[in-house]
Amino acid sequence: MFTRIPPRNEEEQKDIFAPVADLMVGVVFIFIILILALSLNLATEQTVPRSTYDRVVEENASLKQQLAVSRADVSRLVDVVRFVRDSQVAPLLQRLSKADQTRTAILADMQSRLAALNVEVKVNPDAGTLSLPSSKLFDSGQADPTVPTGRDTILKLGQVMADVLPCYAPAMAGGPDPSACPASGDFSNVSAAYIEGHTDVFPYGSVTGRFRNNWDLSAGRAIEAFTLIRDHYEKLRTLKNGDGDAILGVSGYADTRPLGRSATDRQAPAAAERDRRIEVRIMMSTNQEFVSAVLNELNLRLRSVDELVR
Repeated sequence: MFTRIPPRNEEEQKDIFAPVADLMVGVVFIFIILILALSLNLATEQTVPRSTYDRVVEENASLKQQLAVSRADVSRLVDVVRFVRDSQVAPLLQRLSKADQTRTAILADMQSRLAALNVEVKVNPDAGTLSLPSSKLFDSGQADPTVPTGRDTILKLGQVMADVLPCYAPAMAGGPDPSACPASGDFSNVSAAYIEGHTDVFPYGSVTGRFRNNWDLSAGRAIEAFTLIRDHYEKLRTLKNGDGDAILGVSGYADTRPLGRSATDRQAPAAAERDRRIEVRIMMSTNQEFVSAVLNELNLRLRSVDELVR
C-alpha cells in the first residue's frame, strides 16, 4: 500500500545542511567583529580630563562666591531703594533736570487768575514771561499808563502777583495761608519777578523832556507799573527771596525785544502797539536747604552699601 522511499546516502544528507552551517558561521563571525569594534570604540572614547573638570568646578565656586549676597547686604540695598522711593529723590532729580517746571506752573496760575478778571495775557514758558495786553496800556511816547484802562490792568496784575508769588517764596513769618497755595515750592523758589518795560520802534528823544531815548522810556514804563503795584500791595513790597533780597524789580529793553518778531513792518500801527507793553519775567532759584538735605541723606545711605559695588 505504501511505497517505501529509499534512503539517501550520507553524501546527499551532508550536502543539504552544508549551506545552513556556512550561514551560521558567517553570522557568528560578523557578530564577533561587531563586538570587537564596539570594544575598541569604548576603549578609545574621549573623556573630560580630570584637570579640566577640577578647573571648571573651581571657577564655578568662585563665581558663586562673587554673586553671593548675605541677607544683611540685601537689607541694606532694600533700605536705599526705599529711601529713594519714599523721600521723593526721583521726583527731585526730575524737577532739578527741568528747572523751569515750577516757573511754568506759576505763569499758568497767574494766567488763569487774570483771565477770571477779564484780562487776557500771553505766556511764554520758555522765556518765563507773561505779557499784558498792549491795547490801550500806554500812549505812544508816554510812560504813565492810560486811565482807566492801563491803570486798572496793571492793578489786576499786582493783585494776582500778590496772591501767587508768596506761595513760591521761602517760608516766612506772616506768610500766606498754606490752604491758599495749592502748588508747592519745595523744590524751587522765586528768586526775582521783574516788571519789564518795552517800546515800539519809533525813535524817542527830547532834550528838555522827561526821557532822552527809548531806553529811558521803557525803564520809565516799568518803574511806573512797579510803583503802582508796590504802593497797592504790601505783600509784594515786603516779599523776599532766599537771600533776603527783594523779589520785585524792574528792567527796560527799549525796542530791542519786539513782541511780534515775525512782523514785516514794525512801524505799522498794530505792530507798534503790541511792542508798547509791560511783561513780568519770573526767575527761579533752587531750594538749597531742601535739596541739600535730601541729597546728603542719599549720599550717607549710598556710602553704607559702597563696598557692595566695588
